[in-house]
Amino acid sequence: MALTAGWELLVGEGSQALLEGRFRECERLASLAAQLAPTEPSPPLLAAIACREQGRSSEAEVLVRSLLGRHPDVSEGQALLGAVLADLGRDGEARRQLDLVTGGDPSPAVLALGAEIASALDSPEHAGALVGPLADHAGTVAGGHGSLSRHLGQVCHVLGRWDEAEEHFQVALDVNHAAGAPVVVAHTLRHYSALLRARGGDGDWEKAIDLLAQAASVYRRLEIERLAEEAEAVLRRSQGPTAADPPPDAAQVFRRTAGGWELAYGGESAVVADAPGLAHIATLLGNGGRPVHVVDLVDTPTATPERGVVEEYRSQLAEVDGRTGAADPAAAALARAERDLLAAELAARAGLAGLGEVGVPAEGGLSSIDAGDRARRLVALRIRTSLDLLDLALPALGRHLRRSVRTGTFCLYEPGRPERWTLG
Repeated sequence: MALTAGWELLVGEGSQALLEGRFRECERLASLAAQLAPTEPSPPLLAAIACREQGRSSEAEVLVRSLLGRHPDVSEGQALLGAVLADLGRDGEARRQLDLVTGGDPSPAVLALGAEIASALDSPEHAGALVGPLADHAGTVAGGHGSLSRHLGQVCHVLGRWDEAEEHFQVALDVNHAAGAPVVVAHTLRHYSALLRARGGDGDWEKAIDLLAQAASVYRRLEIERLAEEAEAVLRRSQGPTAADPPPDAAQVFRRTAGGWELAYGGESAVVADAPGLAHIATLLGNGGRPVHVVDLVDTPTATPERGVVEEYRSQLAEVDGRTGAADPAAAALARAERDLLAAELAARAGLAGLGEVGVPAEGGLSSIDAGDRARRLVALRIRTSLDLLDLALPALGRHLRRSVRTGTFCLYEPGRPERWTLG
């Protein structure tokens, strides 16, 4: 009995870690639960869901197929397999899985995954079969899937019931925020944005872009790369002239001076303190739309020594620690997830610099983190931190760069129209 209570408690804690975006902790707890109860399907199911949330869909497929080989009657496993197949673009297989679960087990988790598959396949037939059962559970929070109001919004979108879908997404945002669940808040923002872009009513486009930008920011902070890149691709395609844009022939300024960085955009100017992320952005602005590998961005004559990089991480970790007590439960949870990521990276960096172990060791140790991955994480952190500063100093410039700068293994400045920059 004690063992049963132990693994169930671990799965519950793992589900909460999943909602908060603390994926490494979720997988750790799932592994411990599996050791306590090796014949139970819930721990490996949780691990597979965590893989999928991080965009590791191929790995999630392996895990869920292994689970179903031992427990073929687990309906949530069958539904999860369908969702993973839809993520991988294998629509025919995903549809067959959806046929298996539609009209069967009406549990909240199965309904949630069924709605995600129906939405990905844009299948009114399946959405129509799911809308009633989902409405019966609209007030339910289904473990790591969050509020089922989001999933009800998804099927209403597929059915063209746009105003109903909007109401459900608004409810889901409130519930998921209150639950301290930034991952499903970001998913809700993304789905809500897709609805508004499809509906195309007065003000829908502008609101949709704002919602999607918020989702992309959360995905980047949680290192959910696939969804971040998909959202940012839509944002780049969405760029068009607005009243706030500077004239096409106006020269914008982004140059280093003795006092920091002199910036001007859209008729506004500011001087901000020096920061490595600003130097990375300046390099991208001056590179004529050509991608730059992250190793080239950090491996320069003025590159920060590894000990200095450790201090950057320590400073950022202290800043994130200050946000873990935010009044908004979702913002506080997001800060905790960022703290976990930073602490793991700081531990690895400190070991690399010969400063001893700091914080929580990165899984797999230093050998699992190659130079390119370290550079990718560092550049993403630096640019994200600099954009946060620009949002305060020059909001129009911050918005422009968030839509135009792409980070990853290769980084790129890709504006919606050519801009003239004085880089100095």
